[in-house]
Amino acid sequence: TATKYQRHGYVEKRAFLPGERRSAAREMERTVKGYRELRQELADSRKMIKEQEQDRRSTVEKTIQTSFYKSPVGTRTQKGSGAIFYSDPVGRTCHFSATKRI
Repeated sequence: TATKYQRHGYVEKRAFLPGERRSAAREMERTVKGYRELRQELADSRKMIKEQEQDRRSTVEKTIQTSFYKSPVGTRTQKGSGAIFYSDPVGRTCHFSATKRI
């Protein structure tokens, strides 16, 4: 039934005048059952979402940079007959020189 009254001609859209928004909120707190609790829950939810976005943004910005001073894959070269050399990849334990947080 609300859509019937929201059609053009019944209710004209206009901006709140100074003080009308607060008086309308105060009137709804008095007359509408559960409005105050609903408004408080909505404010808490907005605050929680804002905090989560800030946490998410801060974790994305803090990337971990690492650098190697030894390659994790080494090569071992062996001399074959004549002028032929054989190279074999050899794995080794990785060593990090530093871990930096930005």
